[in-house]
Amino acid sequence: MFKLLQRNRANDRSTFMDDVLRGHATLDEIDEYIERWHDATDGSQAASMELHEFLGMTWEEYRLWGERPESLRFTVAARRAKRPVADILRTNLLGAAARSSDTTDAELVLDWLKAKGRIQDY
Repeated sequence: MFKLLQRNRANDRSTFMDDVLRGHATLDEIDEYIERWHDATDGSQAASMELHEFLGMTWEEYRLWGERPESLRFTVAARRAKRPVADILRTNLLGAAARSSDTTDAELVLDWLKAKGRIQDY
């Protein structure tokens, strides 16, 4: 955690998503970023931002993570691939289907997105 705090003091504009995509943070560190946002001093740039902005997420990414925390790794993968998260979920399902018949996180998230009407089944 000390490295995280030290790194973020040096670059206050670095978001969680930026740091994850650069390999400077892991998915498990999201709570530390949220804590930084809560601890931001009044008048600071961080205090003037919505949490999803501070984390570097779009509203939809943030909403999905808040409702289905296991989706975060797929959101990061989608960002890396510059593709919609639904595409990443479908690709992950195809690979998982070839390996076993177990239900995967990708399948659960994809089914949930379909049930909520957030993506079309095709």
